[in-house]
Amino acid sequence: MTDSDPMKEQKPIKLLHLEDSVLDAQLMADMLENDGVQCNITRARDAAEFHAALSSMQFDVVLCDYNLPGYDGITALIHARQQQPATPVIIVSGSMDEEDAVKCLQIGATDYLLKDRLERFVPAVKRALHEAEEQRKRRQSELELRESEERFRQLAQHSSEVFWFSAVDPERILFVSPAVEKIWSLPASRFYEDVQAPWSAVHPEDRARVHAAWRACIAGLADRFEEEYRIVQPSGAIRWVLDSRTSIRGETGKVMRISGVARDVTERKQVEQQALRTQRLESLGTLAGGVAHDLNNALAPILMATELLRLEIGEIGAGQLKIIEAAAGRGADMVRQLLTFAKGSNGQRQSLQVRKLIGEMEKLISSTFPKNIRFEINCPDKLGTVIGDPTQLHQVLLNLCVNARDAMPDGGTLAITAENVEIDSVYADAVEGAVPGRYVVWRVEDTGTGIPAAVLERIFEPFFTTKGPDKGTGLGLSTVIGIVKSHNGFVRVYSVPEKGSTFAVYLPTVTAQHDTTMIQRDELKIRGNGETILVVDDEIALRDIIRDVLSALNFKVLCAGDGAEAMTQLRDYRDDIQAVITDLHMPNMDGLAFVRLLKTSLPSAGVVLTSGRMEGKERQEFAELGISAILEKPFTQTRLFAALSDVLSRRSGSKPHAVL
Repeated sequence: MTDSDPMKEQKPIKLLHLEDSVLDAQLMADMLENDGVQCNITRARDAAEFHAALSSMQFDVVLCDYNLPGYDGITALIHARQQQPATPVIIVSGSMDEEDAVKCLQIGATDYLLKDRLERFVPAVKRALHEAEEQRKRRQSELELRESEERFRQLAQHSSEVFWFSAVDPERILFVSPAVEKIWSLPASRFYEDVQAPWSAVHPEDRARVHAAWRACIAGLADRFEEEYRIVQPSGAIRWVLDSRTSIRGETGKVMRISGVARDVTERKQVEQQALRTQRLESLGTLAGGVAHDLNNALAPILMATELLRLEIGEIGAGQLKIIEAAAGRGADMVRQLLTFAKGSNGQRQSLQVRKLIGEMEKLISSTFPKNIRFEINCPDKLGTVIGDPTQLHQVLLNLCVNARDAMPDGGTLAITAENVEIDSVYADAVEGAVPGRYVVWRVEDTGTGIPAAVLERIFEPFFTTKGPDKGTGLGLSTVIGIVKSHNGFVRVYSVPEKGSTFAVYLPTVTAQHDTTMIQRDELKIRGNGETILVVDDEIALRDIIRDVLSALNFKVLCAGDGAEAMTQLRDYRDDIQAVITDLHMPNMDGLAFVRLLKTSLPSAGVVLTSGRMEGKERQEFAELGISAILEKPFTQTRLFAALSDVLSRRSGSKPHAVL
């Protein structure tokens, strides 16, 4: 051995020597020591000591004398291999024929030596130790490989991501993880049989882009394939996939393998698309608010002027006047629908007639839904009154109608029915969210595709949808259930696949309250008591018509074009002004700033606020200032007088009189 021999740097080897001859044992120990092999030698003289030693510790090498009294080398070899199978065993014999030597090697001996030729002894021990170390390393590598493969198998088996391994020449899939079945909705075996299976399912609009990127990766023109695309499942459902793969090149630089991961990103895409829709709706709402403000200012004078003209013209012009009034009212309804459905503005909860709600929905959808959908309504005249947010309940009804429309791509019947029902404790105990009492129930029924039982259990989950990303986000029905629960109601669903579905919305009823705004305009004649009213509005036409209407009703009227001008009028006529009618959106000084100053300088004055567009924050600020009389433009003479009468009566007890 040389000085660089690693044997010298290792710790002493543990050697078990089965030998009954003291001289032979010492001779071989000396040979190892003289060659620099450090050993801790355990000598066994017979079978009992040999067995005991093998049971007590692990050895690096075993030497067995082939011929011992009462214990032969073959038996010792077999026992050593059983007890310590990884330890090399060298047979040493004074005499051994070729047949016995071959038999020892077949049983598992590493080597055999003759005692009269021990020049090979030390090299044989070294070689045995070296081979044993190499075998140990191989076993360790194999164990680590098996553990790694098992970890990968477990990961691939349970991961929601798809693992790909592909060969390039010829192109074929070497491995694909089970998650592919969930995303592509195809058996994994299909991908091994047909290398084009992943690409055949790509959405037609994405196919050319994805195919070009994949061919570039295979040809070595790109090191990575990373694309986001849509998969069309056999059922027609669409899933979004983020597919990231890397090419593996050979020594020549040619692409040999491609591996990577594909993950389902459908929910992320739905959230992103919903955020974009929300942004668009917010932008539309801002635009709608501005348009509504201007339209309301234009429609308000028309509605009020028709009421004023009715007092001055005869029967000849009454018909034309009704036409003008109806057209203006229709325009006002259109503006309210624009704000309700495009902007999603919320109002305060109030008494609502479900029949009226359904009637408004009929007007909206009869002109927008496909003509192959027949619309039917069956609502009795005497339905209970509910307390609710009209905007939100409009949204519930609209969402259910849109859902029904989408379930009938080839046309059908959409029916809305309503009735009063009373729920007893037995039924309430069986239905989640129900309590005993009286309800109005409206049902939206379609003759469409119906809902499978497995899907029916999940329809109210946020973002769950069987529609494509371009047709729905899975938020429609979750919005419905949220709104209905907030109104202390509940929803029941009945569906038969291929026959249709029915959504029943139950809302608790209350005792109806008399609403003075429901009095027909042509049935009410009103008069003031000479009170002085300050009218503040930047729209000249609206300001002038309010002045003319109030003057005709025996009020004294002062006018101002904005808050700053109104403060001047307030300073000059402070002792005379009893009430103020002010617009919200005005130049120079808006209605909010003006009312704040008004409450400081003349807190006793009654205030009627008018607006064609009011945000929730603004409504809250006016409520904190004690302003509850709010008229949404356009308003009628009757509604204006009712609001004005209310604030005047609260101010002094002096109330204008109405003669029916």
